[in-house]
Amino acid sequence: MSNRADVLEENLYTLFREDIECPSADLAKPIGGNSALTGYRFLDLLETLYVVRHLDLEARALKDRDEGYYTIASSGHEVNAAVAAALRPTDPAFLHYRSGGFFVERARQVPGQTPIFDILLSLTASSADPISGGRHKVFGSVPLGIYPQTSTIASHFPKAVGHAISLERARRLDIPLPFPDDAIIVCSAGDASLNHSTALGATNAALWASYQNLPVPIMFVCEDNGLGISVTTPSEWIANRWSKQPGLSYFRADGLDLTATYDTATQAIQYCRSERAPTFLHLDVVRLLGHAGTDVELAYRDIGDIKESESRDPLFLNTRQAIKLGLATGAELDALYEESRNRVHRASRQAASHPRLASAEEIIEPLAPYSPAKVRG
Repeated sequence: MSNRADVLEENLYTLFREDIECPSADLAKPIGGNSALTGYRFLDLLETLYVVRHLDLEARALKDRDEGYYTIASSGHEVNAAVAAALRPTDPAFLHYRSGGFFVERARQVPGQTPIFDILLSLTASSADPISGGRHKVFGSVPLGIYPQTSTIASHFPKAVGHAISLERARRLDIPLPFPDDAIIVCSAGDASLNHSTALGATNAALWASYQNLPVPIMFVCEDNGLGISVTTPSEWIANRWSKQPGLSYFRADGLDLTATYDTATQAIQYCRSERAPTFLHLDVVRLLGHAGTDVELAYRDIGDIKESESRDPLFLNTRQAIKLGLATGAELDALYEESRNRVHRASRQAASHPRLASAEEIIEPLAPYSPAKVRG
């Protein structure tokens, strides 16, 4: 099987070179005349998509050089950047592990952030990684309000629900919080994780509390790519399972389309923020480049299925839309794509030169000391 990353890039290069002539659009106006997304914001989000794809590719290059240690990609899920754009940085986030787009886009909203470098420090297990100190590859940031999570089996759901309930509880007890009164919690996961008992118990707790008129301002986001590593999710399972939950307001969007995702996410967020009630945002996405860099997809997927997924690459689809809408030319977007690659490469070289943890003592240093006398006492 050929290098699928090369295939995705060649598809983009072909698009960049296509002779598509469209009149230039006014970037200050809404996309299509009725979207909440302007041309300027669309191009900002498209740049985020490019950056995240290059971070995924660089993660694999680092692994090949024995300088990086994590290759689960955000490829195919990059449009979660539009969810971040619709939220505020003061809305605490508990994120899925394919949330590169969300992380990079939220960093645009907070001055002084270095999301590319921070992600690369994490990929290289550098002790300078600001969120885990080289102990775990995770999306997390104190200034961005993103709580570091290992989200594989929805272990973050109970924490997210508890946090949502605590917002109103703290207000009633006059406990100051670093969030505005109308903040909401966002909690994202893949389709397979939503089958796990942890997710089911936590969402049930949220709905149970909300049913009793307790404020639970949480937006669950399902990034549905139809695969749980090598196991296929039954068609329409997520929609049928979650759209009919009493007390859970359900929204669905094409998670490959920046405009559709931004507009639908805006509606879901407005509902959750005003009603202070559990909300579910279902995004139909696609998984590209396998589950991780070590994944051999042909062991469980037909090459035709893989190529069909590649035909829905959100970078290709949104680049084509930008060109056809007259937001930019193919040549301009080609330059933006390469400039994004260069930014990632420069940051990667810098991150790889930073020190790593060198002993078990350094790794466990943040843990509370073991004190048998205190335990017995």
